[in-house]
Amino acid sequence: MDDGIGWRTRLNREFESQFPQGTFHFAVGNGWSELLGEVFRRVDAVEDEEERVFFAWADIKEKWGLLRLTHNGSDRVDDICDWAEAASERICDGCGLSGRLRKDGLWRVRCDACAGS
Repeated sequence: MDDGIGWRTRLNREFESQFPQGTFHFAVGNGWSELLGEVFRRVDAVEDEEERVFFAWADIKEKWGLLRLTHNGSDRVDDICDWAEAASERICDGCGLSGRLRKDGLWRVRCDACAGS
């Protein structure tokens, strides 16, 4: 849903407790916005109140075509990150449709349509 604000702003607002340092920059393509939203929902679900006080993301980026997530959380958050990083190998980082890892000078996960553009 386009509500007039970008997905990055929306996720920063919705999950602001996960970004205690303020507005966080996600260095990923638009196609992974739903995946990141799911990651943040799952983190909220597994972290207890004590853990939430200290939790923060250190880095959220694309590296070698796949999602990379760095945090100071628990092993349960590591499991969520492992799931998301594996899922990113099948989600086009351009549009969010099904994709595959491709090399076109850079490694990226792209669907056929985004790979052709």
